[in-house]
Amino acid sequence: MPLMITGQNLKDGVENETFIKQGSLDCTEGVKYDFRMSNHILKSKFGRPIDASTLSPSETSSLIIEPDEVVFVLSEESLNLPKNMFAQLSPKRKLGQGGVLTLGGLTVDPGYQGKLLVGLLNFSSTPYILKPGKKLMAATFFKLIDDEIGDFDIYTESLTDFPDELIDVMKKYSPVGTGYVKENLDKLKIEMDGLREQLKAQDDWRQRLDRHDEQIDNLLKGLDKEKDSRLSGEDKFSVAIDKLTRSFTLIKGGAFVIYVIAALLLLPLLVEFCKKIFTQS
Repeated sequence: MPLMITGQNLKDGVENETFIKQGSLDCTEGVKYDFRMSNHILKSKFGRPIDASTLSPSETSSLIIEPDEVVFVLSEESLNLPKNMFAQLSPKRKLGQGGVLTLGGLTVDPGYQGKLLVGLLNFSSTPYILKPGKKLMAATFFKLIDDEIGDFDIYTESLTDFPDELIDVMKKYSPVGTGYVKENLDKLKIEMDGLREQLKAQDDWRQRLDRHDEQIDNLLKGLDKEKDSRLSGEDKFSVAIDKLTRSFTLIKGGAFVIYVIAALLLLPLLVEFCKKIFTQS
């Protein structure tokens, strides 16, 4: 029967970093050790693993789990379990009270080395704030007796970062909960409003173009009418020229009559003048 590691033996494991590395005595509590959330977080919005300690204040505000969203985190501590030790995990009660469900295995096999990888699902209707250093999972440790130690497969690689396969999945991940549905609907509404404004602007432009076309049609009709009037000699310019021509014709005829009358009046005077000249000579 496995023996539970408790009390001073558990504290020795933390202080001497035998099977718990980067641990803290403040996290030892009776028969268990509380693993803390590290700064290493994998959230789909960032598209890559991030170190929360390097984020700006504005970026830190994005360290939340939206309703119906899953975020993955790594533990601050690392395990270095020998072949005769395994651990049982249990979520911290305050996580559940905050509306967060932990995802992942609850048994750590003998010989495991590396950090804990934990998925966090927010099943509440409000965002959950991610706080590095917050207690995440509780672990109880058991030591196997000699006849219980088997030929276990030992992990040859230590888990120190998020697996590449998980990163690829999270790059394509999109939460489908009601909160994200509403967000997408709001985005769609904004896009539809923008499209509606564009269509309205295009309609106004078409109306202005129609008015311009109407004005051009009226101008062309006026030009056609003016052309026809000129061809028929009824345009104002042609009428004015005709009147002016008639006036000159009348003036020309009147001048001829005046010339004839003047000649008749002056002819006797001219004859008399000539007689006088010849008589004197």
